[in-house]
Order: sequence, then C-alpha cells, then structure tokens
Amino acid sequence: ANDANNLIGRPGQYVSAAWIADSAADPAQTGIDGGAVVETFATPENTQTRSDYIQGVLQGAGGVLGTEYHYLNGTVLLRVSGILMPSQAAVYEEAFSK
Repeated sequence: ANDANNLIGRPGQYVSAAWIADSAADPAQTGIDGGAVVETFATPENTQTRSDYIQGVLQGAGGVLGTEYHYLNGTVLLRVSGILMPSQAAVYEEAFSK
C-alpha cells in the first residue's frame, strides 16, 4: 500500500521493496528521495531490466531527474540516491556486497 511506484507484485516488477532513510538525502521522504531503495525481483533478468530502464530514463532526461547509483546481486537491486556523494554510495555498495 505504500509503494509510491505502484509496481510491487506486477508482472516483471519487484516482488518486495524497502527504502532506507539516509540523513545525507531527505530521510523524511520514502523511496529513492529518502536515501536508498532495495528492490527484489523474481529473476535476475527482471532485476537487470528494471535497472536498465531507470538508468535510461535518468540519462535521457539529461540530469533533470537526478541520478542514482545501482548495485545488482542476482534478484536484488540496490538503488542509492545520486544526492549522496560517491564515497557515501560506496559504503552502501560495500555493505551490499557482503
């Protein structure tokens, strides 16, 4: 009920998702605006498709919609807000890879 994208459980979309509030972003916000989002998919292919889609939209908008760091591990996509500095995103990447 709190999925702002209204994609949870839809065909080819994530089957579960959680957001992470980070004080370096806007922790009062849900989703990517709050810091980071973890999305879980049924297949690694769906995970890659979602990442590619988001990155394509962001790049196609020429930066107007912001940026994101993406880290994939099988059926899990970790999206980190581009508001965070690269060094801050690297902390997420390190934790995610463990």
